[in-house]
Amino acid sequence: MSKRKWSTISAIVVVLVVALAGGCAPKGKGGGGGTFIVGRGGDSVSLDLATVTDGESWRVGLTILDTLVKLDGIPIKPIPWLAESWESPDGKTWTFKLREGAKFHDGTPCDAEAVKWNVDRWRDESNEWRFGRSFEYYTAEFGEDYAIVDTKAIDKTTFQLTLANPSAVLLYKLPLGAFGIASPKAIQEQGDKYGTPAGTAVGSGPFKFVEWVPDDKIVVERFEDWWGEGPKLDRVIFRSIPDNSARLAEFIAGGVHQADLAQTDHAAAEADPNIQSYDFASTGVGYISFQQCTEPFDDIKVRQAIAHAINRQALIDAFYTERDVLAEGFQPPAIMGHNPDLPAIDYDPEKAKALLTEAGFPDGFKTEFWYIPVIRGYFPDSKAIGEAIGVDLAKVGIEVELKTEDWGAYLEHRNEGKFPMWMLGWGSDNGDPDNFIGWHFIHPTGEPKAEDCYDNDELNQLLIDGAREPDTAKREQMYQRGEQIVHDDMPRLPIVWPAGRTFLRKNVMGYEPIPFRYQWHLYSIEEE
Repeated sequence: MSKRKWSTISAIVVVLVVALAGGCAPKGKGGGGGTFIVGRGGDSVSLDLATVTDGESWRVGLTILDTLVKLDGIPIKPIPWLAESWESPDGKTWTFKLREGAKFHDGTPCDAEAVKWNVDRWRDESNEWRFGRSFEYYTAEFGEDYAIVDTKAIDKTTFQLTLANPSAVLLYKLPLGAFGIASPKAIQEQGDKYGTPAGTAVGSGPFKFVEWVPDDKIVVERFEDWWGEGPKLDRVIFRSIPDNSARLAEFIAGGVHQADLAQTDHAAAEADPNIQSYDFASTGVGYISFQQCTEPFDDIKVRQAIAHAINRQALIDAFYTERDVLAEGFQPPAIMGHNPDLPAIDYDPEKAKALLTEAGFPDGFKTEFWYIPVIRGYFPDSKAIGEAIGVDLAKVGIEVELKTEDWGAYLEHRNEGKFPMWMLGWGSDNGDPDNFIGWHFIHPTGEPKAEDCYDNDELNQLLIDGAREPDTAKREQMYQRGEQIVHDDMPRLPIVWPAGRTFLRKNVMGYEPIPFRYQWHLYSIEEE
C-alpha cells in the first residue's frame, strides 16, 4: 500500500481546525434544561465501559465518558471530540491532538498520559488494572491483525498509537462505548469496585456520576467544567422498568421523557398527542443462518431451496411495521457496501422443491429450527415468525421442530455451532461495513467460525483487504462484491431491514434522529 494513498485519505480525515457546535464555547455555559428521565427495559451491567458489550451500559456510560472521536451526520462520519484533530501518514501510526484543558470529574487532567493509560489497559492482558475482567470489544475490534502495538504521550496534548497493520476503519472503532476514556486515578483508587454500584464511574464527559441503585435507577448530573458548551440538562435519570406495560404507562403519564417500547406498544404511543416518534434508516438485519459442517445445510442447493420456500414478504406484512423493509441483501442501504444490484430472492415453492430434489432430498427432511427467546426489532415475535416459516417449509417437505432456550445459553450454543438452523439479527455499532459484513464473515484462513462453518477464501480476503483500503470508492466496490458472494453462497438468509425508531415526549427539545449519535448534552426539557 503506497504512502501516497494514505496521504489522500489523511487529507480527507484530518481536521486541523474544528468548530463543533459549542466546541469552542466558554466552559460551563448551559444548565437550566431540567431533568431528563429515560425508561428502559433493564439495568446496565457495568459502567467500566471497556469491559462490557451491552447497550444499556454504553448508553449511560457515554454521558460520563468522552471518546477521542464521535460519529455524527448522514452519511455517518467521524467527527472530533476529545481529539481536535488527527493524522496518519501510513494508516498504521495515528497521531491525535487533544483538547487543551479537558479534565475528569475528579479534577485530574484528561491529557495524553491519561489516554495512553486507558489504551494500555485495553490492549495489555497483563495490565494490573484489568481486575480479571474481559475486554471483549477490544479483542473483537482490533484482534491480532489490527492490534495496538505501541502508544506514546508525546506531550500533554499529543497522543500517538501504532497498529500492527494499516487500518481504514480505526476512526469508526474509537467512538464505540468500549473506548471511552476513564480517569486513571478513579480506577486505581477504587480497584475492582470501579464501574459497579459499589463504586463510581469517572470520565470527562458532559455529565458526572451521582448514584446507582441496582435494578432501579442510575443518576448523572451536569458537569459544569466540561470542555464543551452545555450540557443544557441539569440531570439525567435512567430508570429500569422491566415490564413493558408498566414502562408504556409511565411514558404516557409523563413519568419518563423517553421510553424503550415493544413494537406492540407503538400504536398506543403514536396515539398520544404528547408523544413524538422519530424514524431513521435501518442499520440492522434479521436473518436465518445454517450450520454448514453437517448435512443437509452443507449443500448450497438446500440453503437456496429454503430461501425460495419462505414467503419473506408475507412475514414482513404480518409481523412488522410499514417502515420495516424486506431485506434483499445482508447489509441495508445505510451501510457502505450495500449492493443494490443483487438478484431478488423470489418466493417460489416449486423452485424450492426442484432444488431439494437436485440435492438428493426429493421428499424433504426434518431439522431443528431455533428461534430467539427475546423481543427484538428484527424479530418482534420470534416464535410466531418461526411458526409461519415452519408452515412455508412444510409445503416443500421440510419439517422443522421449533426450539429455544434462555438468551444467554442461546448465544453460547449458537457460537459453539450446536444449532442446525436458527434466527438472529445484527445492528451496526458504527455504520462501517467492517462492523457488519466483516464482523460476520472474517475469520483466520482455513478456520471458519464454529457457529456456521462457512468458509469462502475470496470473501475472507476481500473483507480483510477492505478494512485496510484507504480509498473509499475502492472499499465500497470490495464490500459490494462481498455482498454478492454472500448472496450467492447463502450462509445467511436475510429477512428484514428493521427501521430505527424512538419515542420522546414533545417537551424534549434538541433531539435529531441520527444513528449512533449520543447527544444528551443538546437536550432540554420544556414545561408541558
